[in-house]
Amino acid sequence: MSNIHVKYKHSLDPEETRKRVEEIAKDLKKEYKMDYAWKGNRLLFKRSGAAGNLDLGDGFIELNIKLGMVLAPLKGKIEKTVKQNIVAEMSGKKGTKLA
Repeated sequence: MSNIHVKYKHSLDPEETRKRVEEIAKDLKKEYKMDYAWKGNRLLFKRSGAAGNLDLGDGFIELNIKLGMVLAPLKGKIEKTVKQNIVAEMSGKKGTKLA
């Protein structure tokens, strides 16, 4: 297994942060058929070949993804895309997000 860890600092209030993370989750569900559920301030997600969580902190979000054997060779590409998508969504520049 291969792991991806991303921590992103921001200045959004907790309500806006959760709203934007929910948008990320909806996009992932639509694009990659990823199931997700909230457990407090933690978003849990899973799909074939990948699972993880995204935690909402005070002034930051922290993402952890475990990739299965099939997706592990794509770790670099996945990590780059994930980081760009988080920055785009959290900064309010969703239109610049990469698929």
